[in-house]
Amino acid sequence: MKQSRFSCKAVLLHSTNFRESSLIGTFFTDEYGLIKLVAKGAKSKKNKLSNIKVPGAIFEINFGGKGDLKNLYTCEIIDSIIIEESNLKIYLYLNEIIIRTIEPEAPVQSIFRSLLNLLKDLEMTDNLLERELKLRRFELDLISELGYEISLTLDSRGEKIKEDLMYEFIPSKGFQEAKKDSSKEAILGSSILQFDGGVFASDQSKKYIKYIMKSSLDTISSKPLNSSKFFRLKKDAN
Repeated sequence: MKQSRFSCKAVLLHSTNFRESSLIGTFFTDEYGLIKLVAKGAKSKKNKLSNIKVPGAIFEINFGGKGDLKNLYTCEIIDSIIIEESNLKIYLYLNEIIIRTIEPEAPVQSIFRSLLNLLKDLEMTDNLLERELKLRRFELDLISELGYEISLTLDSRGEKIKEDLMYEFIPSKGFQEAKKDSSKEAILGSSILQFDGGVFASDQSKKYIKYIMKSSLDTISSKPLNSSKFFRLKKDAN
C-alpha cells in the first residue's frame, strides 16, 4: 500500500546525527506544527537533502511514513533569512522556546507566520530596543496562542489597570495590585499600558516585561532553556 506524502512550508529548529550519514531534524511547519523527520544521507554535501543545514533557510518540504518519526523526501529552499551574529542569540532562543512549548504535530499557523515575520523584522533592523520590543511581542503572542493569555489592560480581577498603581505579575493569573508590604518586584500600571501600545516606558519596565514573559514561558515548558544557560556560561567565561 502506497504511503501518503505531505507537503508544507517549514523551518529547521534542531538536528541531531542519525546513523553514519543521516540526520534527524526537528521542523516547525505551517500545516503540521512540530515534526521530527529522518533526512537520509543529509550529512553528505552531495546529497539532495544536505541543504537542510543552511542557516536561516525557509523550506518547502515533502515527507511521509508511519509513526512519530517520518522520512524527509525533498527539501527545497524557497526563502532565506540572514542570521547576523548580533541576532544569533535571539535565533537560538526562538528555536528552543518553540520546541519546549509547542506540542508535536499541533498546527499553530499563526505562530508560524509570526515567527517568520519576526525573523524578517530582525533582519531589517539594527535598533536593539526595537528588536527587543518585537521579541517580547512574539513571546506574548506565543503565550496567548498556547492558552495562557496575558491581559495588558485588565488585572486578575477583571478591573482596568490604572496608570498610577503598582502591579505584581502572577504567572497563569496576570497582574494584581501590589501590596505595600510585599517583597516582590512590581511595575507601574502606566508602563503596562505603554507596552500594550508598543513602547517600553523605561529600562526598568523593559526588564520587568522580560521577566513576565520568561516566568510565563517557564510555567508552560517546566524546563530551563539551554540557550539561556549557554549564553550565561559564555558571558561568565569572558
